[in-house]
Amino acid sequence: MKKISLIVSSVLTLIVFSFSFATGEQSGSLSLEISNFILNIITDVFPNNSILIADLHIVIRKSAHMFEYFVLGISWFITGKLWNLSYFRILIIGMIVAFSDEAIQIYAENRGPSVFDAILYDFVPYTISSLLLFLINNRRGKTEMTSNTLARLQTNEISTEAAYKELYKKKRRKMQLTRKAHFIKLKINVPEDKTANRILKVLFFFPFPIFIVRFILMFVKEEKYKDNISLDKAEILKLITSKGINIDVNTKSGEKIVVKTI
Repeated sequence: MKKISLIVSSVLTLIVFSFSFATGEQSGSLSLEISNFILNIITDVFPNNSILIADLHIVIRKSAHMFEYFVLGISWFITGKLWNLSYFRILIIGMIVAFSDEAIQIYAENRGPSVFDAILYDFVPYTISSLLLFLINNRRGKTEMTSNTLARLQTNEISTEAAYKELYKKKRRKMQLTRKAHFIKLKINVPEDKTANRILKVLFFFPFPIFIVRFILMFVKEEKYKDNISLDKAEILKLITSKGINIDVNTKSGEKIVVKTI
C-alpha cells in the first residue's frame, strides 16, 4: 500500500503539472468549452439569468485548479500517513508542488507564473483537505468502559474473543504535526540581580529559530575537557532538533538556565 499510494500521488502530481505545460490558448479553450456547457445548463433552468460567459469562465478555471489541489492534499496526506511522515512535511510537499506548478508555466506560451495563484488557488485548498484529514485522524475515539465489557462477557452477550478485542483494542496511530523541533526557548535567571533578569526576560521572551543556533555553531570550536570528553557539534545539533527536550542547568554560582526545544 505504501508504494501504491506514492505512485498514485506522484501520478496525480504529474497530471497537474501537465496542465501547466499547456499553452494559454489550449488551456483557455478547454475551460471555455466547459464554461459554455455549464452556462447552457444554467440558461435552460434560469432563462433570465444575467451571467456573463467571461465571468463564469474565470470561476471555472480557478475552481478547477482548486479542486485539483484539494484532491492532491487528500492523496499526499494518505501517502504521508502510510510512510509515517509528519504533517509538517506533508505541507512542505504541497508547497513545493504548488510553486513548481507555477514555475512550469514560464515555459508555456502566453502563460506566466503567479505567487498569488500558487498560494491562494494551490496551497490553500491543498492545506484545507489535508488539514481536515489530519484533524479527523487525530480525533479522540470513543472507548467503551472496561466494566461494561466485562459485564456483557459475564452474561454471555459477547464472546471471549470480542471482549478481548474491546479491552485491548489497538489505538489509532496519530500523526504528529512535526517530528523535529524548530525553535528554542531560553530562560536564564541570575541570582540577586533583578535588572539583569528583566533584560534577559525581554531578550528571550520569544523562542528563536534553530537555524540561528546552527549558524552560531559554525563559528564555535569543539573543546576538550580534562576528562577527555569532547563536545561534538553534531551531537548538539541532534539534541536541539529533537522535539520536547527540556534541559535545566544550575551553576555553582547560582545561575539557572532552562533550555526547551519546540
